[in-house]
Amino acid sequence: MLQAPKETIIKKVQNPKTFYSIAAVWAIGTLFLPMYKFLSYIILAVISVVAYIALRMFVFPDQEVEVEVETPRSFFSQLQKQFIEDGTKSLKNIVELNKKIDNSELNNDVNELVKTSDKILDYVYEHEQAASGLRKLIYYYLPTVEKLLGRYDEIEEQDASNVLDSKKKIEDIIKTTSTAFKNQLEALYDTDTLDINSEVKVLEQIYVREGLIDPEDK
Repeated sequence: MLQAPKETIIKKVQNPKTFYSIAAVWAIGTLFLPMYKFLSYIILAVISVVAYIALRMFVFPDQEVEVEVETPRSFFSQLQKQFIEDGTKSLKNIVELNKKIDNSELNNDVNELVKTSDKILDYVYEHEQAASGLRKLIYYYLPTVEKLLGRYDEIEEQDASNVLDSKKKIEDIIKTTSTAFKNQLEALYDTDTLDINSEVKVLEQIYVREGLIDPEDK
């Protein structure tokens, strides 16, 4: 869902040789016509128009090329549409935050989390009825990840003991969240269940217990 769907179409484009030929007409014309006279420009303009039409029709016809264009998505319901749009927005924010963080292990965990989340969005796009059962992933867990990464970015350069402890907690919870999302994705495809996997549910308790979020944020 992070990448818009695309399709390949055949599009006609003008052969660039036509324009090169017209340029040559003007170059040659300036050698034989007195360009200090306005009439010379009129003559060259008329010749260019005639030459352009003739060249494009008979000598250098339009070329057919394959181009990729974005195709609009269609949704079965407003709930599905909102779910996917909000989820995609959160993932893009997470990707941007991850670019600011200089921690290769955490970066990899976040990339895996994003990749898995994107596949969950793909699943919901194919199974509209799954949206209602997976709302917590999009409207609770991803915003929490976003908030934690923002906090990590703020304190990354600090090395006080309490800050190091906070950074380690965030690193661990991101890794746990990534694993939990993978399990949820597997559960969706294995059993086609709409229930949140039990391992994902426990994330909420972990977030609160580790003091990473306020219980009132639920």
